[in-house]
Amino acid sequence: MFRNSALRYFPLFLLLSFHALNADAETIKLYSFNIQIFGASKMAKPEAARILADIVSQADVTAIQEVRSRDIAPVLEFMKLLPPKYAYVLGPREGRSGSKEQYWVIYDTTKLRLAAETTWADPDDLFERNPLGVYFQTKDAFDFILINNHIQPSNAAREIAALPEVVRYFQELWGEPDVVLAGDFNADGNYYDETMLAGVFPENEYHSIITNEYDTTVALSDNTYDRIIITASALEDYAGACGVIRFDELYDFTELTIQPQQVSDHYPVWAEFFVDADTD
Repeated sequence: MFRNSALRYFPLFLLLSFHALNADAETIKLYSFNIQIFGASKMAKPEAARILADIVSQADVTAIQEVRSRDIAPVLEFMKLLPPKYAYVLGPREGRSGSKEQYWVIYDTTKLRLAAETTWADPDDLFERNPLGVYFQTKDAFDFILINNHIQPSNAAREIAALPEVVRYFQELWGEPDVVLAGDFNADGNYYDETMLAGVFPENEYHSIITNEYDTTVALSDNTYDRIIITASALEDYAGACGVIRFDELYDFTELTIQPQQVSDHYPVWAEFFVDADTD
């Protein structure tokens, strides 16, 4: 949650008048969600699965991290809980240890067309889990590359520093400047000095949507692990609304047999984009 505010509008001096003229413009809502250790055990908790499905069904595209299942069955089971308009991309199992993960992107086929998808090859073996790039096109002007990533906590500084290289790779691969970096960056707490992000993603090249003022974890500690960062070219498409979904407040857990932590240890983060403002 953004401290002292449920929504954040930024930057007002650039966007307010434009958004006023586009108050009724169609948008897409993008989520990023680390669903802690998603797999058969998570799907065996029907209340948790229903909450997760309800959250995802509010988005037009959701970048999910931490799919741990060796079997695709939990993914297929979850997709059955969503309306039939949703499709998905599932990346390869990634990781140097026995604990491997997959990136998962769920999207609304009535609003988005999948143009291409691939995992970054990582020639220098920088990442524990190689970022997944997905190229989407809307029915209007907005085309963008979504890069889904889950940064290794013990190697956060090195992996985060390499993300601009990943961005450039996908931009050149698909000839598209608009990039949305989303995922669990582990960019806070004992893992990373969050003030370093400004040097990795300078303002003339990037815009941070989920910034250091947000708390994205269910734990009592206050950390901004989850982020949404866009390239400067995509700022014209950003509708100015973003936030954190506090599912522990949205759902009445006093009526359930589970605790919020059994849904996930992270809150989803989100941002909204115009579909008809893109000029590049």
